[in-house]
Amino acid sequence: MATIKEIAQISGVSPATVSRVLNKDATLSVSDETRERIEQVALQLGYKTVTQRYSRMKEEPEQSRVLKIGVAQMFEPNELKNDIYYLIMKNSLEDLCLSKGWDTVTLYRDNTKRFVYNGDIRLDGIFAIGRFTPEEIENFKEYSDHLVFLDSSPDDTLYHSSIPNYHLAIRQTLAHFREKGYDKVAFVGSVNTFDDTKQLTVDPRFYYYRTSQITREVFDMDLIIDCEMNAASGYEAMKTFIKNHGAPPKALFVSSDAIAPGVVKAIIESGFTIPEDTGIITYNNTGFSEFSNPPLSSIEVFITEICRAAIICMDHLALREAMPKKIVVPCKLIDRGSVK
Repeated sequence: MATIKEIAQISGVSPATVSRVLNKDATLSVSDETRERIEQVALQLGYKTVTQRYSRMKEEPEQSRVLKIGVAQMFEPNELKNDIYYLIMKNSLEDLCLSKGWDTVTLYRDNTKRFVYNGDIRLDGIFAIGRFTPEEIENFKEYSDHLVFLDSSPDDTLYHSSIPNYHLAIRQTLAHFREKGYDKVAFVGSVNTFDDTKQLTVDPRFYYYRTSQITREVFDMDLIIDCEMNAASGYEAMKTFIKNHGAPPKALFVSSDAIAPGVVKAIIESGFTIPEDTGIITYNNTGFSEFSNPPLSSIEVFITEICRAAIICMDHLALREAMPKKIVVPCKLIDRGSVK
């Protein structure tokens, strides 16, 4: 079936203009000729809106319109500066929505911390990126009952979700260290982070790390470097460790790329090198690890695939599938030689 991008290329306009024309946006200022050309191209290519495709239970399709989907973020815009993981996820998700002909609108927190958006119609669905309180989830339902969560699963019996496979990520990380001769591996990051309903609990990466190391009888509390999930906190925590122990750990798992720049800076400032003195594997595989000096091996979380899984979940909701789906997306270790 034709896509918004294909219609835009043939019509000689932007995808956003095509989307607004097909959505009957009365505020859009385009000529009648342009509007007619877009509609004719869409007709010739057999383009149908999502609502039309899912109106299979009726003899006649519903009036053609483009789905309007809300996107909500766990973090405030100023918080995303310290961890671009969710920003990348939002951009990827919106690109996929655009390719399906869906309009996206951003839900923002107002002065009372409630989620709102600039519009007065009920949304066809909401993608919620990150972790949210039960009150925030109820807030979403004011705009739509079709909720899909990315990177969290607040209730498997009620909501669709797509999440990374944390357990697989830790297994791959520790297996790689063992192949290089390291049984004892330090953990750098927050031991306690928000769970799927934004309550403070044991971070899943630390949980699987600790469980694995205890099972192998190599768990060492002295190798837990607890810090906030940002570079400044990682820097201070690593500086303190080196001061107290005389050197960094021989093997380090850094639980987020957001922490990595601070950890690397502290190690190098203290006169040590990577991977000669300490081996490092990070989690997320963003530009922080790829373009670090030296480049760091990292767990690839496949953000786009998590977003594709979320799109599938929204499709199931549009089809009125009764049973929620939880899609767990595999991870993969990208080896850049930062473990000697």
